Amino acid sequence: MWVNHPARLADAAYKPVQLVTAHRCGLAVPDSVITNDADTVRAFAASGKTITKILGANTILEDGVRKVCFTRVIGDTDLADLQGIHVTTHFFQRWVPKAYEARMIVIGDHITTAAIRAGAAEGYIDWRADYEGLSYDLVDPPTDVLAGVRELMRALGLRYGALNFVITPDGEWTFLEVNAGGQYGWIEDATGAPLTEQLADLLAKGTP
Repeated sequence: MWVNHPARLADAAYKPVQLVTAHRCGLAVPDSVITNDADTVRAFAASGKTITKILGANTILEDGVRKVCFTRVIGDTDLADLQGIHVTTHFFQRWVPKAYEARMIVIGDHITTAAIRAGAAEGYIDWRADYEGLSYDLVDPPTDVLAGVRELMRALGLRYGALNFVITPDGEWTFLEVNAGGQYGWIEDATGAPLTEQLADLLAKGTP
């Protein structure tokens, strides 16, 4: 028995599909470009603060050492030297001003959302870079965001997902991604939300 069908996991893992589908479902998404052309990158970055992130898994094993690639802001030094960018595809997005971020856990019909607030600069760009400096509290997303998320999950054929959002100082929720096998344990520990119980209930009842 599975919660998400394996074929849906494979389809949903592709970030461009996620972003296009989320937009169609009424969720705000950042302006994005996927390219291996240096001129395209510079033109995109000229329009505003830009970040780069990994399209696939953000870890690699190099010389027996596990290394993690976090989201980072593109600076003038990066733009001046884009040597080698033509070798493979790269993912760039417009920086979204943030008051805080949120991790939303969807388990069947249940949606639980935790605000993630960075306590130091290390976690402000990418909270995964500074777990020790984070604080959490449960929040209630706007109803239109919840409706968009439910539609997104239906469109992707998922019953479980861990979704990431940026919340701007004006209160706008911007969708970043959905991880169909994303972790939730540390959110449960920090907030007391009964996520494991919800997942067990979903498995016990079976999925359509």
